[in-house]
Amino acid sequence: MSKVLRAMKDDFLETFVIVKTCLASFWFWLPILYGGYIVLQMWLLVAVHPLTIVILPAIISAVLIVTREKRMKAQYGIDDGKPKTLSPYSLTPRERSNTSWDVEKAVEEYKKAMKRKEEDRS
Repeated sequence: MSKVLRAMKDDFLETFVIVKTCLASFWFWLPILYGGYIVLQMWLLVAVHPLTIVILPAIISAVLIVTREKRMKAQYGIDDGKPKTLSPYSLTPRERSNTSWDVEKAVEEYKKAMKRKEEDRS
């Protein structure tokens, strides 16, 4: 009887070692992962339309185009006579303090921006 139990124990341990070795091997998981990749690609082909990738950049571009004038006025300190800033503790507008504007610096920045814009077009 003990020979039978010992043989069963040895068979179980050998089977366990073989299973452990197979599951720990990269080559065992490679075809499984590749099959999962193929299934994922097929699902993406059906579930996700290729044009949905364009939506986020289009929204960002639209927002940047709409707020371009506002950003330029803020960058160069152009004042419309209306208070544009909000109090940090409330939603009521407050008067903006007078800012000094260095014209030469602004002109140099404008020239650099125009040069970059021309280089981008080329």
